[in-house]
Amino acid sequence: MSTPEWEVLRECYRPKKIQTLLVGESCPNGGTFFYCGNSHLYQETAKVFEGLGYSQTFSLKFLKNYGWWLYDICPDPVNHLPRPERRSKIRENIQNLETLIQSEKPKHIIVCKKDLVEHAILSSPIMDYYQENQTIFFLPFPSFGNQKRFRECLSKLLISDNLTVK
Repeated sequence: MSTPEWEVLRECYRPKKIQTLLVGESCPNGGTFFYCGNSHLYQETAKVFEGLGYSQTFSLKFLKNYGWWLYDICPDPVNHLPRPERRSKIRENIQNLETLIQSEKPKHIIVCKKDLVEHAILSSPIMDYYQENQTIFFLPFPSFGNQKRFRECLSKLLISDNLTVK
């Protein structure tokens, strides 16, 4: 899939009002994509919801109906680039995330790439409106051995008073 095709598919699942904004780094270089239901992030998110009893209802449509939407900071895949280049691309594109957040004003933000994205967000104007661990949360990306940590963190958020799906 090309970037324009990814974005058309992403827009199909965009809710009228974004309540919970998931923030990723970029679409994976390997061709998987959250909105195709075949990425690590999608699969591990599904496991969390299914583990909490949403097994019969979890789907991309389910997320849309509850105002959840994934936005990737970089429009093109960056996971194949060296870390310094990836950080640079994130910094180049963080303004687009800031603009989206200013216009949509999601209730919660869940950043799904803590190690490379956290610093860029913490040092941005986004933090003028969101409080870490109350309205914005930084989770590890669910790959390279971080799957269990990701599931634990997202599960805690979903069962806490901070973040709910009803």
